[in-house]
Amino acid sequence: MGCIVGVGMVKNEADIIEAGIRHNLGFVDRMIVFDHDSSDATPRILQALAAEGMPLTVLTRRPERREMGYWQGEFMTGLARLAFEQHGADYVVPIDADEFIDAPGRDAMEAALDACANDVANIEWRTYVPGTGDAPGMHPLDSLRWRIETALPPLPKIVISRRVMARDWLIARGNHAFCNRSGSTLNVHAAAAVEGVRLAHLPFRSPQQLMGKVLVGWLSRKLAYGARAPTAQHSWHFRELFARITAGDTISMADVRRYAVALYALNRMPAPGDEADFTLVEARVADAMPLRYTEPAAVDPARLLAAWCSELIDSLPQAAVKAPAPAAG
Repeated sequence: MGCIVGVGMVKNEADIIEAGIRHNLGFVDRMIVFDHDSSDATPRILQALAAEGMPLTVLTRRPERREMGYWQGEFMTGLARLAFEQHGADYVVPIDADEFIDAPGRDAMEAALDACANDVANIEWRTYVPGTGDAPGMHPLDSLRWRIETALPPLPKIVISRRVMARDWLIARGNHAFCNRSGSTLNVHAAAAVEGVRLAHLPFRSPQQLMGKVLVGWLSRKLAYGARAPTAQHSWHFRELFARITAGDTISMADVRRYAVALYALNRMPAPGDEADFTLVEARVADAMPLRYTEPAAVDPARLLAAWCSELIDSLPQAAVKAPAPAAG
């Protein structure tokens, strides 16, 4: 039997990380998770899961190596190399915290990957939205029920085999493509479709989770992209929602569903009449397992933003402050 390793980079995913790890370890032999400076309960949950004896490797950065930007492709490439070089992976599956493997079983998944002659495989990426009556704190697998369907083909996600180690390569941002690298030149490597293996994607779960993601995410992208941030094609939702939040708009569960559809299915700003361009199909992925470490109210946007701002201030050069001289008597 071959070895399948899942790799992921996570940040502030306390509401979903435990359910994702427990579910995905039913399909992969090990998970390697890099915690990208989370300031919520994500580190505690990951350490508790590892302490249970799960095949879970948790990585963090040393405090002096912290950066406030966002460089997902480079991090994911490093995790994949680690899986091949140190954990004997035959296949590496990049998995985000909000993604759940959807396949008939572990053996069926391996058989489907073995049948793929290409070094890189494409698996279908299906986005879900929570139900209109779902409340914050609901088990993620109970919310993973309504799949978005449109006339547009969904983006794929990749799985890579250890045969790629013979070349220089990079996993593209979002884990949607695999690139061969020659100096500063990147060329997308062709991938073959794998039947029967999918990733179920639940990006937005509650108004609080969406607000926390936007507040920290947009500011992180502004740091990473600099002057390019206002026109970055893949960050329009962060820009637009950040402006709404800072203007005092209330983010509702309807917004949670609307932005998930707009971003991941229609690839445009939400607009009147969008309902005609998609359908929701009830397709439950898996039954909910007991969660031991996830708090019912796991997301506090103000706390996440405060922690991010504190880290940013700590990372800046500090000017020496001279104490004022006492006033003359």
